[in-house]
Amino acid sequence: MNIANLLRPAATPTRSLSLSLSGERVVIRYPERRDLDQWIAVRQRNRSYLQPFEPTWPGDALTPAAFNRRLSRQQREIRAGHTCPFLIFRLDNLHLVGAININNIVRGPAQFASMGYWLDEQSQGQGYMTEAGMLALGYAFGPLKLHRLYAGCVPHNGRSKSLLTRLGFEEEGYAKRYLQINGEWQDHIMFGLSIETWKTTLPGSTLSVPA
Repeated sequence: MNIANLLRPAATPTRSLSLSLSGERVVIRYPERRDLDQWIAVRQRNRSYLQPFEPTWPGDALTPAAFNRRLSRQQREIRAGHTCPFLIFRLDNLHLVGAININNIVRGPAQFASMGYWLDEQSQGQGYMTEAGMLALGYAFGPLKLHRLYAGCVPHNGRSKSLLTRLGFEEEGYAKRYLQINGEWQDHIMFGLSIETWKTTLPGSTLSVPA
């Protein structure tokens, strides 16, 4: 996969509630009310797969009310410039397969944010998340003008560690009891990626993506 093809979007940073970035096989865009049925269906199908890696789901997590609350919160945070929450869709059939978010955007002298993501179990190993990650990074280091992104994963999440390494992140530390995941405070391996590293190691090169 040629990375230059994934960096085509040259959108101006925006606090509009509509933003879409297209790659070769996926499109990532802000969530909308029309996504309700797909979102509930995909999350329901992946509940047992995702729960070990996420904060405890509320009792009504898979209801329209929960989706609408989430959407309203995300829209407030978009307007405030605090987040860019992207859903991931396959380009060929527009099926929802996951999400990737640029969260906790900090300006001033810091200019950094965190990155979080999840992917449908049936869509693992096909390169969708790698491509979505490249689109998100291109937007974060391009139009958003961030200097640095960080991400964390629990030590036993091998797929997440591999993804971050493919995207150019470097392991930077180990945080004990960092986040409450699945009802327990769990350790995390911390990864970071600066714009300097991203510019020198990724654009214009060839990225190996799982078949």
